[in-house]
Amino acid sequence: MHLCWAPDEDTALRTAHEQWRPAILGSDVGWDLATPADLAEATAYVRPEDMWAHVLVSADPARHVAWLREYAQLGVDELYLHHVGRDQQRFLDVFGGHVLPELT
Repeated sequence: MHLCWAPDEDTALRTAHEQWRPAILGSDVGWDLATPADLAEATAYVRPEDMWAHVLVSADPARHVAWLREYAQLGVDELYLHHVGRDQQRFLDVFGGHVLPELT
């Protein structure tokens, strides 16, 4: 699951947009882009709000808990979390202390 947490909503959405917008292109487009400039051109019109459809974005740990519970209720055996932001330690601290304990 691709998700993005930050201390506030604006930062979470901005981070998802800055770090993960190329992923919304899909592999069929991504394979054809040869350079970083091609990638930048292909994602030039991706707006921050477009990220909502591709990444679970919220500053609220309780919202992430709710999303993860929804997926767990589908009957999956495991959930793999991919934080698209760069501040991995802060993500691990928040999710390890406030999100994952709510799911066990």
